[in-house]
Amino acid sequence: MKKRAIVGVGLAGFPEKAAGNSWAFLQWGLGLRDLGWDVWLVESLQKKEIFNAAGKACPLSESVNLAHWKKLLHEIGWDGRATLLAEGENVEERGLREFAQGADLFLNLSGHFKRPDLVEGAAARVYVDLDPVFTQIWAKVYQSPMNFAGHNGFWSVGLSMGRGAVIPDTGHAWKPVLPPVCRRFWTADAAGHQASPAAEMGRGKWTTVTHWYGYAAVEWEGREYGNKATEFAKLLKWPERTGLRPCVVTDLGKGEEKESFMNGGWEFLEPGPICSDWREYRAFLAASRGEFSPAKSGYVIARTGWFSDRSVLYLSLGRPVLLQETGWSRWLPEGLGLVAFENPDEAVEKAKQIEGNYEAHQRAALSIAAEHLDATRSIPRALAFI
Repeated sequence: MKKRAIVGVGLAGFPEKAAGNSWAFLQWGLGLRDLGWDVWLVESLQKKEIFNAAGKACPLSESVNLAHWKKLLHEIGWDGRATLLAEGENVEERGLREFAQGADLFLNLSGHFKRPDLVEGAAARVYVDLDPVFTQIWAKVYQSPMNFAGHNGFWSVGLSMGRGAVIPDTGHAWKPVLPPVCRRFWTADAAGHQASPAAEMGRGKWTTVTHWYGYAAVEWEGREYGNKATEFAKLLKWPERTGLRPCVVTDLGKGEEKESFMNGGWEFLEPGPICSDWREYRAFLAASRGEFSPAKSGYVIARTGWFSDRSVLYLSLGRPVLLQETGWSRWLPEGLGLVAFENPDEAVEKAKQIEGNYEAHQRAALSIAAEHLDATRSIPRALAFI
């Protein structure tokens, strides 16, 4: 008999310009299926999250949330084992309840699913933290409701969690896990070579896709843990010093900050054309020369070992990654294909090294993805914590 898993996702809650976000969740469900598990996807929405194309509150049946949910699951070939719940809506729960009773596993990604009564019959109920140090500071310092209750296992994509990361003690033993990639969707062959507007936007450039600010910085014990903006600022002169032109897909609006970067040789693209459709998003990454990206300053300061669910996609597509060090290089192969930098000088020097031996870095990127990040390899390592 197949093992059964319920995976709590955040798809319908982010129905616009969120291809990368959607796949951070989908990789887990698809990966478990590829391992032979019977998997049911679940999501729960609050009323305030449900809206129509005009941005107005509406019933679930008329919402962009439901339309996005259905479209996305259809595109990845997901069958009927999926339930989208919404506050104040009458949604059929019986199938999910029966499936969950005696199930082997419930994975709650970022704690998005908030109906513990529906999954309490699962033997292992695991909270998967996708935002190490911020999750713990929000819970411990700001007393934010992080939905920890009801879980009996706690994982984090901070690879240094429980082995060197400096975070508040929430009373949980956080276990480090890698963000997985379902490679049958994320290879150059899967991406293909069909005409794609997004691919043309990224072709041959060092790129990344990110929120510039995301959410507000937080404080713990007199120290600020911030977002990527402060780390990008340190890299302002990278184009001038490397002769390369980085391209960032982001939500940074007009203003002096953006203008100073553009004057320094940076290029910016709006998220809409690239992140609204996951196949265009994939085409953009696949056409890129590689990923060049800082990390959130909070990840760096806390030495969480955070590793990006976006970087795993670049690597799987055969694109080298030049990523700011958060401690992750202690746990993954580093130096060829996947390269860490600690400061602006290293970011410049290592970019030149990659360019000087690019094909070897491409081959190494693919090897790292296949050997370490492929969901059929990384998820079993995570399951060993149960």
